[in-house]
This record gives sequence, structure tokens and C-alpha cells, in this order.
Amino acid sequence: MTMALDFGTCNTVLARWNPATRRVATLRLADLTKVYRYRPPGGQTLSPGPSPGGGGGKEGMWASAVVPSLIHYGEGNTLRTGAQVENAGLASHRGTFRWAKLDVLRGNDRARRINGSLVTPRQAAEDLIGEVLLAAGGGGEDLVVTLPVESYDPYVDWLQAAVLKSFRGTVRMLDEATACILGYDTHVREGQVYAVFDFGGGTLDVSLVKTRDLGSGETRPCEVLARAGEEIGGSLVDQWLLRELQQAQSLSDQDVADVGTALLHAIEDAKVRLSGGEECVEVTQFNDLTARLVSHDFTAAGLRRTLDADRPELRGSSLNRLVARTVERALETAQEKYGTRKSEVRAVFMAGGSSLLLGVAGVLRNLFPDCPVHCEDPFEAIARGACRYAGEDINLALVHDYCVRSWDPERKDYVLVPVIPKGTRYPTEKALKTLYVKAACEGANTLGLVVVERSAMLRPETVYEMDGGALKAVAVQRREDQSLRDLNPGDREFIHADPACTLGERRFVAGFGVDANKRLTLSLKDLTPGNRSYVQLGSGERLELPIREVPFVKL
Repeated sequence: MTMALDFGTCNTVLARWNPATRRVATLRLADLTKVYRYRPPGGQTLSPGPSPGGGGGKEGMWASAVVPSLIHYGEGNTLRTGAQVENAGLASHRGTFRWAKLDVLRGNDRARRINGSLVTPRQAAEDLIGEVLLAAGGGGEDLVVTLPVESYDPYVDWLQAAVLKSFRGTVRMLDEATACILGYDTHVREGQVYAVFDFGGGTLDVSLVKTRDLGSGETRPCEVLARAGEEIGGSLVDQWLLRELQQAQSLSDQDVADVGTALLHAIEDAKVRLSGGEECVEVTQFNDLTARLVSHDFTAAGLRRTLDADRPELRGSSLNRLVARTVERALETAQEKYGTRKSEVRAVFMAGGSSLLLGVAGVLRNLFPDCPVHCEDPFEAIARGACRYAGEDINLALVHDYCVRSWDPERKDYVLVPVIPKGTRYPTEKALKTLYVKAACEGANTLGLVVVERSAMLRPETVYEMDGGALKAVAVQRREDQSLRDLNPGDREFIHADPACTLGERRFVAGFGVDANKRLTLSLKDLTPGNRSYVQLGSGERLELPIREVPFVKL
């Protein structure tokens, strides 16, 4: 049987495909799982009743089965996971890790000493995944693991390795946008364009997806036309509300640290309740060290102002405007690349807990006034959809631009020459970009190509970090060049010219494409008659020129 894992910043979901009934069931893992009850934003597509995952509700409440992404290290190396942590009252304990996925995505691997041992967020995330998979059976099946749209290779490689440590079976990876489309399958029709809005605890991913031949099975092969993403999520909103409380109560950073992570958890609960329809929620926490009671009333009107306020860490934008701009970026890319217009979008599917955030559904309805906006299954849709994925040929699209660094003699500086633009569907049938490669100096016999990944994704500064049971104020400055990443820093000088080059001559002609394994391919020809030129790849393999569609950089 096939199983799917959706490892989320705040919640993790497992689902299993039953071939006998040809249905998907969300797994409830004994005491690891909790039933999360929520009220979807109102709209023409929503009505009271049970969630697609099988939960039931009254007065418009829906239910989903999730494993909270929490892991606690107790004495004697005992582990508690998911709802076990919450039920034991250990969610705020310094031995508990929360938001481990976000730490891995951001490269924060600061170790924490617990019971005499150092534990990093990366290790905590690996242990969390292992405990969840162990509770689900540990293997013997096919497993589909979902990935955020804006995943970089280090995270993809880490996640795959983390799963394989604990799972015995075949593991495949699927992007969350495609999985979401498959999860909302009853609303999907063949040959139509849909928008997928995945807003979780740490990331926002927007995709435009066009379905292909649906066939008669349960899978829904589709094309991803365009994508856009930002590293923002519900955890960022929690920190803004924490800052609001801190200023209103004149609390120092030390006061906040003393109260601990329980304060942040209470604020998160207030955000959820305000988004679910309550007008005012009181947050109270007692500071045992100073004997001071911290009390603050959060209101729905105040939360709206928070989401509409301009913030330097969002490039001067508000969260709601940034959400709208991210959707518009995806729409613009789809129109530029494929001529797909916004009016062709037949429905919007929302996923991730932050999709329920107050006003977010309204932003989408304003952008898409003529089509339904679905938010019936934000927690389970991705895992359930990944279960329906059966390894069909799904034509994926690249999220970032891929460029070659080139010297500009007029500017006397290096410039980036795009060779594979974002939105390109892969695998490509032929070279998309052809350019000449010249020597930078007379008599050069070794030339290089520097491949750079360029992303427009925003990573805002972190204001508070969780340090065990305390909250620690941290100032992290945003780097202006963080959207650029060299893909072959240790393997640049791989073109060997024989005979040596003449300065300024167009010596080589290079073509670039992308293969099915998401690797940049190189076709290279030396224009000098009778040459003995070759390329020496990082693997040690030597290939005589000309070469055609040789993979040399993993995108």
C-alpha cells in the first residue's frame, strides 16, 4: 500500500491508500494524534459538516487528525511526540522542540543541552519524523513525502535522508502544490487551471496548476504552470502579536524570556480563536520569577490591524498585501510563459493552518471574485492528495531563475546571464539557451562556468527564538544577496581547452537544458578545428568534446 507524509512546521499528517476500497484514510496514531477542530472562513463553497478526513462538527465546526510537530526529550532519553507532549503538559518545557522544520529550512542548527547531551533542531526534526513513521508501521510500503514549493536542495536531501533512516520501503518526493490539487480531487475537472494557496506555519507557496487527462483512476496528473513563494507563515504573526503584548505591558526582553514559551503558545491560541470568529481573547501568564501577572486582551479588530500594518521586514509591505503580491507574481509568470490569464482560473484551493488566518480568505476572494475559494480541508488535503499520487509523469516547473556569471567589459563587473528562466517545465526537450564561452585572458587553457540560482523569495528577520522553555530576543539582519546561491562553488574550472585560447575569440558554444532529475544539462562544442578539448567533471569523469546534454549541476 501507499502511504504519504506531510511534515509541517506546526502539524504533521500521515495518510494511507487502501487499494481494496480505493479510498484514502488519514491515519490516527494512537496518542500521537490530536483532532484539531476549526471553523473554515465563510463562503459559497463552505457548509457545516464533517471534514473530508472523516471528522464531524457542529455549528459549522470541522475536524482534522494531525500530529503536532513537537518532540520532547525526557530523562533517560525517553521521547514524547505530537499530542503526547501536549497531553503531558510539556509543550513549553525546555526539553521540547517546536518549529524544528522552520529551523532546518533556515539553516538554524544551534544545539541545546538537554539532560547532559547536545541536541540540535536538525536531530530533533529527524527524531520527530522517525517516531511518526515508527508509529505508522515503519515501512514495507511505498511512501510519498511532500515538499514546499520553495525547497532548496539541502532541505530536500536532508528530508529524504531523514525519512530513509526510519522507513523501509520506496520513497518518492512530491511538491505540496500538486499534492493539494490531488487532495481536493472532487472539485477538479480535466484540462482546467486552478490556483493552490498553501500557507503554513513557516512558508507561503502559491502555484497555478493545469490538470491533464484525468483518466479513470484516482490519480490526477497535472502541470504546474507557475509558482511563487515567501518564507512567511503563522509563526511570524505570533511574534508580531508577542511584540504587541510586550509593548502594551512595557515588558523587557528578560520579562518575556522569564515567562517562557507558554506565553507564545497562549498567543497562538488567541490568534486561532480570533480567526475562528471570537471578538476578544484574554491572554494571561504568571511570571514566577517576578510574581507579576502578564495580562492582555487581543481583539479581532487588533488582529486585522496587525495583518494590515506595513512592516520593514516585509519590504515595507503588510502581510495581506504581500500575500496578494505573491499570488499576483504567480499569475504574471503563468501569463508571460504560457499566456494563461487570471480569468481562466476555475477554483482556488487553500491548504495549511494559516489559510484560516483572519482575512486571508477574503484577500483571495477579492483577487478571484468569479471563482470558488475552497478551504474545507486545509490540514489534510496535501497528505491525502500525495496518497493518490501513483508516480505518473507529472510535468513540473522550476521556481527560480538559473544563470551563468559572465564578465561585462563595459561595466567592468560580473553580470548574471539567465540560461533557464523560472517557470520552465522540465524535463526540457532541447537546449533552451545557447551562448558563447570566451577566455578571460590570453593563452588560457582552463575555463569555468559559475551557475547561480536566483530567487525572489523573502526571508524576514527573526525577532524571537525559542531557547528551551524561554523566549530569546534575537536581531537577525537580512542580507541583500541572500536570493543568490552558487550551485557549483567547488567545481567551476572544468572546461579544458587544447590548443590554448586566444583572448576575445568565441571559442566554445554552450547549450543548457534540464533533465527529468532536475539537473542542469550542458551541451558544449569547441569551434576550433582539430581541437583536443575536453571537460573534467567533479566526479572525475573526463569527456572529449563535443558533448550533448550532460548533467553537471543539480538544481
